[in-house]
Amino acid sequence: MVTGKKIRSIIFFYTIAIMIFTASAIAIKNLDLAEYPKPFIDRDMLNSIIVVGENAHTGDMIGAFDIARTIGLPIESTIIVLDTEIDNIKDQNIIVVGGPCVNMAAAELLGWPLKCDQDFEPGKAKIKLFDNGNNIALLVAGYSVYDTTMACGVLVNHADYNLTGNEIDVAGTILHGFIIEPVE
Repeated sequence: MVTGKKIRSIIFFYTIAIMIFTASAIAIKNLDLAEYPKPFIDRDMLNSIIVVGENAHTGDMIGAFDIARTIGLPIESTIIVLDTEIDNIKDQNIIVVGGPCVNMAAAELLGWPLKCDQDFEPGKAKIKLFDNGNNIALLVAGYSVYDTTMACGVLVNHADYNLTGNEIDVAGTILHGFIIEPVE
């Protein structure tokens, strides 16, 4: 009889764990760039950090500051960190600015590509949500610093664009406007 209670307790525990995992997975899969700046802001409080590569161009840092500024929160020294200053990118929600050639957090999100620019094209950038364990990561990256700056500009002015889906491609130039395309 005691064994039966233990088995029921174990089954109950695993059932609850599966329900929680499933609910979390559904919530993550349903995340959409249309909700930006959620989940990085929760109840008007910052719920994330912005990660810039230690060896990134100054433009990446300016883009990160612009994103932080437009989220509407006071910029503190702990909001924007270097990729070398975090131990585990899955510990919290993150916004990663810059591609895998200059940002190790971006390289990790993209599965450590053999060629750091393999999924990027000149004149284009990506804004992409990632399931990051129990958290969410947002990659804002382009082929060059100019392309990354262009993608940061889209997030800075997110209310002006119809951002939808988990990933969009941004093309164009900083001076001549952007073309936003959902990635299927």
